[in-house]
Amino acid sequence: MTKKITIFQQNDTHGCLDAHDEFYWQGNAPVLKRAGGLARISKYVKDVKKQLKNVLFFDGGDLFHGTLPLVKSKGEALIPILKEMELDGFVPGNWDFAYGKKQLKKLVGELPCSTLACNVFEDDTQEPFLTPYKIYELTGMNVGVIGLTYGHEKETMPESFTNGLSFTLGVEEVSGIVEAILDKVDLIIVVSHLGLPLDVKLASLVKGIDVILSGHSHDRVINPIDVEGTLVVQAGSNAAFLGRLDLTVEGASITHYEYQLIDVHENMQEDPHVAELVNTALEPFSKEINEIAGVTNTLLHRMSLEQSPMDKLITDAYLHSYDCHIAFSHGWRYGPPMAAGPLSIFDLYSIIPTNPNLFTVEIEGQALRKTLEKNLEMVFSANPFKQKGGYILRSSGLSMTYKPYNPKGHRIQTLHVGGRELDDHATYKVAGGGGQVMKECEKNKTYFDHQAIDVISSFLKEKGPFELRGSKQIISV
Repeated sequence: MTKKITIFQQNDTHGCLDAHDEFYWQGNAPVLKRAGGLARISKYVKDVKKQLKNVLFFDGGDLFHGTLPLVKSKGEALIPILKEMELDGFVPGNWDFAYGKKQLKKLVGELPCSTLACNVFEDDTQEPFLTPYKIYELTGMNVGVIGLTYGHEKETMPESFTNGLSFTLGVEEVSGIVEAILDKVDLIIVVSHLGLPLDVKLASLVKGIDVILSGHSHDRVINPIDVEGTLVVQAGSNAAFLGRLDLTVEGASITHYEYQLIDVHENMQEDPHVAELVNTALEPFSKEINEIAGVTNTLLHRMSLEQSPMDKLITDAYLHSYDCHIAFSHGWRYGPPMAAGPLSIFDLYSIIPTNPNLFTVEIEGQALRKTLEKNLEMVFSANPFKQKGGYILRSSGLSMTYKPYNPKGHRIQTLHVGGRELDDHATYKVAGGGGQVMKECEKNKTYFDHQAIDVISSFLKEKGPFELRGSKQIISV
């Protein structure tokens, strides 16, 4: 018997509720186009659900954090919108744990869809924190859907995110569930927030998965990656893209598929009710939206692995504000790009929604080198399951050449601070924001009352328009 199903995927929306400037490559040059918005996604999915029988719509995580309305409400501003979007399932990402397990449990308890994750457990009982999987009974077919959240939460996110919880990478849990439900379903889907390299590896390790809807790494997958019969896809980020996978299933095998990475462009129609709810969520922040913090003459984005203009604004501001040799900021992926021009306080919260307190710390050159090697291992490890998310540590005051695929601990080729070769025995003073930057130095950090957004605002006012100048400082050779 031939069965058909359409699967929709959004992932890593990071609080981008409405249309915004989105980053695209045109030849070798970046361009910005207006795109995105939950109202457009909602309209498109609802229209298809009216036309076709078997349609499932999943969110792959990093849903409740990323912009001012979500951070200030601890995710709650999004709930009325999600109730209207006809989601069928949600898998939390690493940032969805930002408000602690109690608040996440409250948020997902208000969703009209299932929240799934097989690899996060209560510390005291070792019982699953969320429902590991669900079997969806559709017209003429059953679909098993397994949730898989980010497995490195404990190592890479602040302690407050994970108090009372423990995490695994999920391979054993997924394998056990697949074995248990294989004879009960026509199709097995894993909705994952591990990141594309880890999900491709997972597909090679666990047989019986038909589709992996990948999240976390913000990849715009144009054509499904076929791993020994498992289709792996991912739908970009910022609510600017929607993944659509149309499957024909005969017996328990996919006999045909068509995939689209849908560009949620500004000419797409909106769901008027969702658009109204988005406006309601944004309305309390009109002051921040209209208050100009400063100006950038450079397009700000995070679409590059080694260094990015958006993070250079952060680290230049830190370095300007403190008497230090180097400034660091985490290699985040979130945050919509911003055109050259005025920057509002709302924009700054989209650049660094955590708004951390600033710190300084003194570190010996040899230890600094080890910190940078450790970061490179987290980004480029030959074992995908040891890749722990994010891009290369962002910096000002430092220049480095490296070989990404050298062995662990041997990637750095040259390293300079302030234009001089690093002295392994000298002491360097570093400025940063947030406890996860240089976490190994936590005991020696001196924290200040100054928060990142105030420091960046002051920097823009004192130094005038931000402009990225000079050549690249972090270079793969």
